[in-house]
Amino acid sequence: MLIDIWNRVSLRSSRTRTIVAVVPAIAYPLLAHGASIFRSPALTIASVIVLTAAILIPPLCEGRRWAKLALPAAAVAIVGLWRIDAAALVLFLPPVLLNVFLAWLFGHTLVRGSTPLIERLVRLLQPKDQPPGPEVVRYAGQLTRVWTCLFVGLGAMNLGLALCATPGGLLEAIGVRPPVTVSRETWSLFANVLNYLIVAAFFLLEFTYRMRRFPDRPYRNLAEFLRRAAALGPALTATFRPHADEAPPQGLQAPIVVPMDHPAFDGHFPGRPVLPAVVLLGLVIDVAERGFGRPLAIAGLPRAKFLAPLLPGDNAAVSLRLDRGLLHFEVRNGPVRVAQGVFQVEAGGGAG
Repeated sequence: MLIDIWNRVSLRSSRTRTIVAVVPAIAYPLLAHGASIFRSPALTIASVIVLTAAILIPPLCEGRRWAKLALPAAAVAIVGLWRIDAAALVLFLPPVLLNVFLAWLFGHTLVRGSTPLIERLVRLLQPKDQPPGPEVVRYAGQLTRVWTCLFVGLGAMNLGLALCATPGGLLEAIGVRPPVTVSRETWSLFANVLNYLIVAAFFLLEFTYRMRRFPDRPYRNLAEFLRRAAALGPALTATFRPHADEAPPQGLQAPIVVPMDHPAFDGHFPGRPVLPAVVLLGLVIDVAERGFGRPLAIAGLPRAKFLAPLLPGDNAAVSLRLDRGLLHFEVRNGPVRVAQGVFQVEAGGGAG
């Protein structure tokens, strides 16, 4: 009973933190747009305060020390901007910086040797015994590229409008006459309203298309997808740890011997047998469970890359590290890297 009460209290606390973090993020563009339309200093300062809250509340709820130190510094900066009547200039930056950050977040996962961001989410959403098919993986990579391009375009558009806005745009602030001028109202309409509507419209259109193209998806509707994706936030964030794909400097290492007569070679492929990726993953899990001396409850595969084949009779080696519910692995056949990735391990199922 005490555990049930604790779980309910923790759930309420988590929901409260989510609401407290989300409300300022939603309120900011509305306040910023109102400040631009009505040329209101009070709304401008309120917008800057709400923006600061949206940035600092999540790390403050997590007890991050840097956020506690940044809070008084932010308060001093807001007072200083108000006293020199420069707070309005701050409103030009968030739409640009937000899109730049999102373009980087999606785009840097497209580099060679990494796993596209949406593919990571897809692997987390899939049941552990049903890895996504090749067509789904290709689509996830293509969709990551499209989102990257969209955010680059929106960032460039917001920057261009901020430079040319009048009165008080970025170019005018440094004494340069804009080659083309747009009103502050036009800039704000795009930056604080249309920018978010474009993102929402693209997401809804893509989701509708995805529902038709992939009928075997692991969620039934938009609400379930959003709920499950939000719950997987910590696991998805964990895949961005530095060097998560590289072999750990310390950890379990063990051999993997590919039997000549493994039944998986039948039909995969005729004339040139290759060990299927799903079988290799199963061998990695078996090695991990034997090496760590306990069963591992695998909940997902947020990141995986298969870089070279394993053939009948090959002698490979796997390097493993179990850390905070994530099992990092790398398989090598001599000097050749065969596969690398991260399993998500359920709490109580071997995560240590």
